[in-house]
Amino acid sequence: MPGKPQFGIDAPALVLGFAIGGPALIALSFAGFLAPAQPLVWTMRYTGAILIAEAVLMTLSSLYGKRTQLRRMITSLALRGDEHVLDVGCGRGMLLLEAARHLPRGRATGLDLWSTRDQSGNAADATTRNAALAGLAERVQIDTGDMRRMPYPDASFDVIVSSLAIHNLPTQTDREQAVREIARVLKPGGRVALLDFRHTADYAHTLRANGLADARRDGPGFLMFPWTWVVRGHKGEG
Repeated sequence: MPGKPQFGIDAPALVLGFAIGGPALIALSFAGFLAPAQPLVWTMRYTGAILIAEAVLMTLSSLYGKRTQLRRMITSLALRGDEHVLDVGCGRGMLLLEAARHLPRGRATGLDLWSTRDQSGNAADATTRNAALAGLAERVQIDTGDMRRMPYPDASFDVIVSSLAIHNLPTQTDREQAVREIARVLKPGGRVALLDFRHTADYAHTLRANGLADARRDGPGFLMFPWTWVVRGHKGEG
């Protein structure tokens, strides 16, 4: 019997670190040699509890809140159904497949470098398998490439989306280059919706400087942890 698509956990190393570090700190706080240092003991217990809570919230966000948030983002785009949509940093395809469901006459392309640091089990074959399990393989194309140097001609896509991907680039220069690339491969009249939890004001600024004069931030949204914002914009026809 076919299974269901599996999308993994975002930032798995960080979640694992919180899940191990939190209980370890609390356990260590009960060590006898720390008994005279009660302020330190309670700081360790408080910090450990916060780490455990963050691990739980990030896991729930990856498994449940993210799906709802991305579904709402795609619905808000009111796709006609015949567009060519690009998902930048598609990972295992949660956003990509949500877009594909709205494209009975269109196509959804996912671009990624397949880093397992950013998402557990991230690989092109995992995304391809998820598309097949969702019954959407014929609507989906999977590409390997760097969002800073996208392998597409100018004005290739009607709509470009992204979720929790651009912030993974290491420098502001890298992120600006990726957002400029998004503007470059977007068709005149096309739209973007970029979801992230930091640097979103910078994304909007770069989009405005590259032909999307109405680019703005919506949010925050509280279904994911950390909280997220969506940068939206429309590319001028001229």
